[in-house]
Amino acid sequence: MRLPRTLSWYLAREVLEYTGLGFLAFSTILVTQNLLRRLDDLVAVGFRSEDLLAVLGFLMAMLTAYAVPVAFLFGILLAIGRLSADSEITAMRACGLGMRHLVAPVLVLGIGVSVLTATLMIRSEPAARLSLRNLFRNVAARGAILQPGKFQTLGNRVVFVQARDRDNNLQGVMISDRSDPDRPFMVFAESGRFVLDDEHSMVRMELEHGDMHLGENDAADPHHRRIAFEHLDYSFDAKSLFDPDGGQTRPAEMGMGQLRRIVRRAAAGLSLKGLHEDNPVEYELQIHRRLALPFAPILFALVGVPLGLRRSRGARSWGALICVAIVFTYYALLSLAQFLVESAHVPAAVALWLPNVVFAGTAVPLLRRASRGEI
Repeated sequence: MRLPRTLSWYLAREVLEYTGLGFLAFSTILVTQNLLRRLDDLVAVGFRSEDLLAVLGFLMAMLTAYAVPVAFLFGILLAIGRLSADSEITAMRACGLGMRHLVAPVLVLGIGVSVLTATLMIRSEPAARLSLRNLFRNVAARGAILQPGKFQTLGNRVVFVQARDRDNNLQGVMISDRSDPDRPFMVFAESGRFVLDDEHSMVRMELEHGDMHLGENDAADPHHRRIAFEHLDYSFDAKSLFDPDGGQTRPAEMGMGQLRRIVRRAAAGLSLKGLHEDNPVEYELQIHRRLALPFAPILFALVGVPLGLRRSRGARSWGALICVAIVFTYYALLSLAQFLVESAHVPAAVALWLPNVVFAGTAVPLLRRASRGEI
């Protein structure tokens, strides 16, 4: 029997409407939670309103890949639950329509959502992670290096400025430089200008009308020296301050091609020193996580339809509770799989697919029971 087109569109519309509501709710929760976690860092480095908007955009790009499958499951459970509670499922069965007529349009939607999730996880998420880290690095470089009225510890240097305006003009500068323990020195200047070379991660301070004091801790020459200057260019490499990882890209920020090249390099017996992680397992985890998770919407469709067939009037609240339980179970299995890879040396190609295998095995008996009217 052919699938009725009107029924298919009706089911798809119901699911998509609730999915949209679920996406708004879940994405708001995820983005807000992650933003609050990073808010202290943003405040510490002196962010601006445009920085906050950029952070929100990157967080949305990162978390959409996780919010979409959960929202889709939420939409299935509430839509099917509403149809069942209003006896529309009973009417469909009375017209000779079985489970396959109910599952097919939802499964087609699930395939579409899986493709979207795969695109987000493979392309958008790693790029957003890298962009977010670069944004924090740039904000930190721009704002936290010199805060007026505060002593800033920059590696082996302590810097104090009395005032700093929006054009980076400085007043009342003090620098204590102990980068060379044998030749420490201090600089006092009436004024100056702060210049950040972000491309080369260099900090330069163009100081005027001041003194340099040196030699007081030099055991070979205990005499104190004072050098007056009209102009002094003081600069140092700030790369380690802006980016503690030394600019190394983390596995979660790499594209699939780069991850595969590193795994092949490790398989050939070549060293991974110089990379952020020298354990090839970290790169294999990223590859199979991005391949396995996009199948979740298809599995959620197969599990969600039979579980949504409840005839109670509280179908919506019951559907939300089931959604939480299913999502918790899936991601708990995913965490277990990652633990097995890292601790028990189970291959990532096996462990990361464990949640999908479990859910596929659960979907079969659920669909059989639903088709027999036992649910």
